[in-house]
Amino acid sequence: MKNKINSNRTKLVSISLVALASFIIFYIYMSEKTEIALAQIQNSQGTNELVTQEKGGENKKIVQQGVVTSSPDPLPGHEAHQSVTILRLKGDNTVYDGTLSFIASKPVEVQIISRNMSSPSGTEALPPQISPEFGTMSIIPLPGGQGSVISSLIQPQFPEGATSFSGSIPFAGNGLALHNLAGDEFVASYSVVADQVGPAARVDEIVNPPPAGDGDDGDGDDGDGDDGDGDGNGDDEN
Repeated sequence: MKNKINSNRTKLVSISLVALASFIIFYIYMSEKTEIALAQIQNSQGTNELVTQEKGGENKKIVQQGVVTSSPDPLPGHEAHQSVTILRLKGDNTVYDGTLSFIASKPVEVQIISRNMSSPSGTEALPPQISPEFGTMSIIPLPGGQGSVISSLIQPQFPEGATSFSGSIPFAGNGLALHNLAGDEFVASYSVVADQVGPAARVDEIVNPPPAGDGDDGDGDDGDGDDGDGDGNGDDEN
């Protein structure tokens, strides 16, 4: 009888331990799912509006960390890529200057975005007109008359055979993101420390070559019709 009671107690303790372990595993799983879901919501909210109207101000320090999952790149024409917005474009052309450190589940590029604010008319943000002789540069117009941007992709050097991908890079620009050109979804953890140094003053210096002239008339004729002997008679015979 005593052995039966002890056996029942042992079974009860075992069942309790299994239930407790199951609860702990379920709690950890749900916590991770909640964290990823929040990161997805935050990233989605951050990319719905390409340019926030929030003013940057002068000399503000930003210290920011996060776990984020990627979504389609919001830049027009780049929807096949995946990206995570870290520092958003601001309406007053604010520039960030700092350092980004990250670790990602897939190879990623660091995307530094420069906002182009050239506006000849003063009423619409138009990209500068550059002669094709200088080569081409990808200037991306933003929807809703929000100006245009130039996207720079910096590829860190990852070790061959790596299963996680980390890097640390200094940057300066109007916006910052992690980016995957191949379109592979990824999750990343990052830390960024940056100074928000206020709006940038445009100092463009674009000197396009003058249009090609018509040149000379190309007739090569001196107009006197002589045969080259200088007397204009055609020959010197009687």
